[in-house]
Amino acid sequence: MSTQRPSPFVFPRAWAWRASPNFNTRPSGTAISGIVLHADASSTVASSMDWIRRSESKVSYHILIGRRGDIYALVRPEHRAWHAGASSWDGVADCNDYTVGVCLSNRNDGTETYPIAQRQAAMDVCAALCQHYHIPATRITSHAHVATPAGRKTDPKGLDLLEFITGVAHRLEHLRS
Repeated sequence: MSTQRPSPFVFPRAWAWRASPNFNTRPSGTAISGIVLHADASSTVASSMDWIRRSESKVSYHILIGRRGDIYALVRPEHRAWHAGASSWDGVADCNDYTVGVCLSNRNDGTETYPIAQRQAAMDVCAALCQHYHIPATRITSHAHVATPAGRKTDPKGLDLLEFITGVAHRLEHLRS
């Protein structure tokens, strides 16, 4: 992992700041090298936000995206949000150390779909993060993929990850041209 730190990510004004207390510092010298997608298993973004902003929950994401595409910034990406729990990606443990957690508000029951506005906003968010931190779109994954032991998490259930990554890659091509 690289020790060079980019400048802090600046949240666009359109993203609503809703600070969560559930974060700490990233290990010294750890670069952000991936994005983990989540679903909050909640019926409303308000109930999810309430839980994330309580210190006793000991859980957060960097960014939460509502069903209508509304974007909430909860933890600055340079900090370590508590989103992945016990996890490993490509043999590297503790994904919280080196990833950004992006959550889509969804019941995660496999029945509720992810509305177009929400998917579009999530792709835009991930493209902005990828561009800033020089993360290839192929370094976007799901909580289900990184959670240990395998099968411990299922989110974001029903999201077509390949389609999502392709959408982010297309956005990155446009940002770079």
